[in-house]
Amino acid sequence: MHFGLFCLMTQRDKAKSPGTIYKETVEHVRMAERIGMEIAWFAEHHFSNYCLCPSPLTMTTYMAGQTSTIRLGPAVIVAPLYEPIRLMEDIGMADQISGGRLVLGFGTGYQEYEFHKFSRDLKQARQDLFDVLDLADCYFNQEIFRFSGRHVNLPETAFSVRPVQKRPQIYVAGMAGDIEAQRRAAERGYIPFFTTGWNSSETVAKIRETLSGTFAQAGGEVAAMPFAIQRYVFVTDSREDALKAADGARYVRRIAQAMRGKYGELEGAYLKEVPAADEPSLEEIAERLPIGDPNTVAERLARDIELLNPHHISCFMAIPGLTQQGILASMERFGSEVIPLLERRYGDLSRLGTPMASNETAPRQDVVGR
Repeated sequence: MHFGLFCLMTQRDKAKSPGTIYKETVEHVRMAERIGMEIAWFAEHHFSNYCLCPSPLTMTTYMAGQTSTIRLGPAVIVAPLYEPIRLMEDIGMADQISGGRLVLGFGTGYQEYEFHKFSRDLKQARQDLFDVLDLADCYFNQEIFRFSGRHVNLPETAFSVRPVQKRPQIYVAGMAGDIEAQRRAAERGYIPFFTTGWNSSETVAKIRETLSGTFAQAGGEVAAMPFAIQRYVFVTDSREDALKAADGARYVRRIAQAMRGKYGELEGAYLKEVPAADEPSLEEIAERLPIGDPNTVAERLARDIELLNPHHISCFMAIPGLTQQGILASMERFGSEVIPLLERRYGDLSRLGTPMASNETAPRQDVVGR
């Protein structure tokens, strides 16, 4: 098991420019590298302040020159919004520039507002994702190939830019109950990846249970099933700051749910904050999440580790509404205080979770779409 950093780049404060948010994100990623995090993830959204990163591969490629060891990747590429053939070339270029440090997250997307702007149909997103995944499988596994999918047709082609790795690790968001998605995961070694929001460990365990059933139906071995989650994490001794972090988590959930539920209201590109249905109190959110002093954060992460057996925990640490100084201090304490507490409890954290094959030695997979 390893930890990563999730970068949503929300513009909660209208006075904070996109440039400032990008500069702060660079500082977050550099800190993540210093404290030994495995991956820095960059979200993708469009046309609202929910996320100011419309091109996570661009951010990944830029951050390759700002870092040296941390792995970098999109979480996630909203596959239906891309021209898939060009996307493969961008992936190869990002892996080359990063020296083989690219990891990939793919998803269907869920904000219909974004799809309309791109003249895309959200109802087709699932099949569009499968097309992109199948094309990527060909791209990673064959030097020269042709491809025929639902919306993608490529004549026999040799790509001049290919990844350094045989195949970057691929994480696929959500779709716990989708047998076809989990068949691909089981056959190709994709890592199922889930946002947990303000949910308790017990609630997330139900998602894992659903995934296990689907994974088994799809022909996968549940004992070998990887599982990755995203968690809000903030280290502080201040109760006031802990509640501010909980408020930031609530803010993200509110505007995300408004877009998912199609009731979001915008002033230009700025989403109005509307309470979500059945939302818990700030105090309850703060009690559920790894937010608090180092011992509290370690105990709550230990609960996740023991209930969920995750391969990866992506930490959402730049929570909207917190100061840059506070975020960086929290990250530093996570590395210097929280991780050592977990290591004293479990030993080598890399021994936890489902072992993953090395990208250098992993066998090439059977190719779909030839």
